[in-house]
Amino acid sequence: MTFDIELCYIVTPLLRQKEIMDNLIHHWQYGYGSRYNPTRSEALGRLRIKENLMGILQEYKEQQKPLLIGTSSMERKNKTIGYRELNALIKKETQPILLLFGTGWGLSDEVVTLCDRMLAPIRGSDGYNHLSLRVAIGIILDRIFGERGGREA
Repeated sequence: MTFDIELCYIVTPLLRQKEIMDNLIHHWQYGYGSRYNPTRSEALGRLRIKENLMGILQEYKEQQKPLLIGTSSMERKNKTIGYRELNALIKKETQPILLLFGTGWGLSDEVVTLCDRMLAPIRGSDGYNHLSLRVAIGIILDRIFGERGGREA
């Protein structure tokens, strides 16, 4: 909600993870959490859980195919798009845009192949290149949508 993201998908094939997410979402939308923090309830209303990327793409079958933008800690020279360039694309594009994040070892090669573009990686100062997913998402969304409007880094 901080960056007015319309919809967020969490993808996991693991049944237990889906159950945990369903319980968490239910707590914040319908349980005590909905009374404790209604804003969080609204934010979680923008969340969808899917088993795989194909499940997400099926939702767009009737509409225009989404533009897939992947993220990676590695540069993908032939596909790279910068933050400012992506910000401008989002502002002018009528086609849905899905920004894909991976965990652990990142997006699979199969998913990277499906991506239309790959966002430039976050670079640190000393070559060490590991951030938790949560931190990376925060940095990336700030660079794309924040007050600086897609500052290149």
